[in-house]
Amino acid sequence: MNDILQAKKKGKQIREEEREQSVLKSEDSEKNKKLRQKDKKISKKNKIITGLSIATALLAVSTVGLGIGFGIADNKAIQYRTDLENSYQSNFYSLVDSVNNLETKISKTLNSSTSDFQRKTLLEASKNASEAEIAVASLPLSQNDIEETVKMVNQISGYTSTLAEKIAGGGQLSESDLNSLEEIDQSLNSLKHQLNEFAGRFNNGYSIVDSSMDIDSSSNEFSRSLASLKDNDVEYPTMIYDGPFSDSVVNSKVKGLSGDNVTKAEAEQNVEKYFKSGANATFASETKGKFNTYNFNVTNANDEMLFVQVSKVGGYILTISGAGADGEQKIDFDEAKNIALDFVKNNGIEGATVVWSDTIANDVYMNIAPSTNGIVLYPDLVKVKINLASGSIVGYDATSYFTNHTDRTLSKGSLSLDSAKEKVPSKFTIVEARYVLTPLDYNREVICVEVEGQDQGNTYYFYYNVENGNLENVLKVIKTDNGNLLM
Repeated sequence: MNDILQAKKKGKQIREEEREQSVLKSEDSEKNKKLRQKDKKISKKNKIITGLSIATALLAVSTVGLGIGFGIADNKAIQYRTDLENSYQSNFYSLVDSVNNLETKISKTLNSSTSDFQRKTLLEASKNASEAEIAVASLPLSQNDIEETVKMVNQISGYTSTLAEKIAGGGQLSESDLNSLEEIDQSLNSLKHQLNEFAGRFNNGYSIVDSSMDIDSSSNEFSRSLASLKDNDVEYPTMIYDGPFSDSVVNSKVKGLSGDNVTKAEAEQNVEKYFKSGANATFASETKGKFNTYNFNVTNANDEMLFVQVSKVGGYILTISGAGADGEQKIDFDEAKNIALDFVKNNGIEGATVVWSDTIANDVYMNIAPSTNGIVLYPDLVKVKINLASGSIVGYDATSYFTNHTDRTLSKGSLSLDSAKEKVPSKFTIVEARYVLTPLDYNREVICVEVEGQDQGNTYYFYYNVENGNLENVLKVIKTDNGNLLM
């Protein structure tokens, strides 16, 4: 309790000093305006790596609240707060720029009559959407508040990329495609104006740091301010970015966490223990929401900067966000696979195997899932990103596992693997078949035989219900410049 009172007292001192500074700043507003413009230009050159991007892959992105750690000496706290505020505002301006550019590219696509130009602007739009995702992930936003906003931007990135691939394959934008783009453009227009209007608050002393510290349950004031910047009226294709059912969260409540609550010190010890090659963890903040977490800024043995969340229940690593090293690859796929499986096992996830993987540049992405009675549990997927140049884990997401995992009694039913293969159209070459627990619509978990088939260079996944043999779902692999997605 004394620590909290001291922290509040320090916070009050900080705010009093800031009010005194604001009086001085008002006397020289023109100078401050130029400095902000300069900061904004510099920010575009900075590489912000505190967030996990969704479009590049394929790893979905959890956004978290960041605050000021309690107990920091006054001078250091003031400097840290100032640096953090500048970083947040730079990231926000990057988000504004990305959304402005994204809307412009969509508008140009709609007003173009040539396929080549449409493909060009759609690819640029996908890139802008990816940049917006990174900016969002670098802001102290509550995941519960902005989940739909992130999803919207994420889907726009995948949708525009898919349309560009369609044109590249000799197709044309259909009337349905154009109607969807028109709706997206309208949504982006609204989002653009709201973001630009919100940016004006900074000129009147609005502080992202102060607003993100105003925690109410799983939310904060800054998150709530941006929560309305979304549009649920636009429908997109159902897209899965890194393997079948990679982002499936069947349960609204957490089922997979167990154990006693850990202290902040114990959570920090767990972080440093799991990074076997060595890591230095510094407490950053706490998050309250679906998962209550301790959040740490971590520098690993390869000097890569990571953001790590540890669950308060059980002390498990929940997410890791960061960017890996550039340069020559030092490990191969098999070595990366062993690193990933070892890390997952140490983090309390037993009996897991790699069920999907993809390699993009220096990074290999893996979906890892446990099995029960020979049935792969897709709802319990864990996603891992390994940098091949450093051999480090620079991305990790176990939220689906800890949300959905529970003891299940599962049966393979009456449908054999061979019988399921016979149901696939004869033109397909069968690659593999296996039993899987698949998350489907209406929050259903259904045991199916998953059959992978190929036809004319295209890969499809067919899902047949083991109880009645009915086809429950079909997914097609769509190859893009940023990896593979399934639709």
